[in-house]
Amino acid sequence: MIQVSESQQTKLYAGELSDLEKVMKYLRQRFNGVTFMGYKLQNSTPVFGEIHSLSDMPIKVSDIQRPGYYELVAGYRFRLSYASPKWYLLPPEHSLLKVSPNYEVADVVDNSTPSRVVLFGIKPCDLSAIAVLDAILTSKHPVYTKRRSGVLAVIVEECLEPAETCFCSITGTGPTVLRGYDLAYARLDENTIIFKPGSVLGEEIAKTVGLKDAVQEQVEAYCSAVDRAVNIMAMRLPRLEVIQRDLEKSMRNEKLWRTLSEKCTGCGNCNYVCPTCFCVEIVDSVEESNTVRTAIWTACRAYTYGLVAGGHFRRDLYMRYRHFVLHKFLFYPKQTGGLIGCVGCGRCTTWCPLGLDLKETLLRVVKEVE
Repeated sequence: MIQVSESQQTKLYAGELSDLEKVMKYLRQRFNGVTFMGYKLQNSTPVFGEIHSLSDMPIKVSDIQRPGYYELVAGYRFRLSYASPKWYLLPPEHSLLKVSPNYEVADVVDNSTPSRVVLFGIKPCDLSAIAVLDAILTSKHPVYTKRRSGVLAVIVEECLEPAETCFCSITGTGPTVLRGYDLAYARLDENTIIFKPGSVLGEEIAKTVGLKDAVQEQVEAYCSAVDRAVNIMAMRLPRLEVIQRDLEKSMRNEKLWRTLSEKCTGCGNCNYVCPTCFCVEIVDSVEESNTVRTAIWTACRAYTYGLVAGGHFRRDLYMRYRHFVLHKFLFYPKQTGGLIGCVGCGRCTTWCPLGLDLKETLLRVVKEVE
C-alpha cells in the first residue's frame, strides 16, 4: 500500500504503445551508439538480449505461470522469462583473466560487450535484483563491474497483474518502482500506457517525446490496478518480518526441512533462474599459448557445491535446500546492508521441474513455528 500512495504523489503521464518506440528513438539520439538490452522473443521463446525495435519485445503475449509450468498466450501482460538482466550483467560463463607462458597476468578484454547500454522494459523485481548484485559485486567482480558501469539508463515496465507464482509486494520489490530508475511505464490495456519519470532524464524523455499529463480517470485506473495487485499477493504470504522471524526459529528443525525438501532433486534450476544468485566456480584451461581463467555459474542446491577437499559440508539435500531459503531471507541482508536476496519474482517456482513452490515452503515454516 505504501507503493500506491507514493506513486500517487509522482507525476504521471499517459501515452500509447507507439510512444515506447519514440522513447527508444530519443535515447538512441541522446546516447550515441547505445545498445538496448531487455526481454525479447527469439524463435517464440522469451529471452533477455539485444533489442533493435519495439517489435522484438513480447508486447503481444501474456505468460501463464504456475509451479513447474510456463506458457505464452496472446495478450499484453508479459511478466518475465527464465532469463533476467543478470544474464547480461553476469553471464552464465565469462572469462576473468589470462596468463601467458611468461606468467604475465592480463584481464580478458571482451570486445563483444557494448560499452553503452539502456536496460529497457525490465521489471521492478529485476531492478531490485540488480540493487542486490550491485551491493555484492560492484568493484569486486571485474565483468559485472564493467558491464554495470556501461548502463546509462533504466526503463522499467511495471506489472499490474501478478502471475500465480509472484509475491513481490511481500518482499517490497514490486509491483511498482519507487527509486533507481529513469522512466517506468505500465500498460492499462493493449494500447494505453501510464508513464512515470524517476529521474531528471526521465522527465526529459517525457517532455521531449511529448507525453501528456494523465487525466484523473487514468490515474485512478492505474492506482486501482496497483492496489489490486498488491492485495492479491498480500493474501499469499504473511509479512516479510514474520517470515524472517520464523525462518530464524526453524533453522535447527531437521525434521521440518527434510519434509520441505522432499520434492527437491538438487538440479540447480532455481539457482540458474534466480536473478540474485551470484555464485560461480572457477575453471582454468589452456587455450593455444595462454591459460584462461573462466567463471561459470554454479548452484548451491547441487551436490558438488558443498564438496571440498576432505569432506562435504552439506551432504544431505535438505541442508542445501535449507541453505538456499535461509540465504535469500536471512543471510543476504548481512552481505548487502539490509537487502534480502529474494525479490518475489517466482522464477524458482515456475522453472522447478517438480513444481516445488517457495511460497508453500515459507507458509509451512510459519505454520510450524507458530
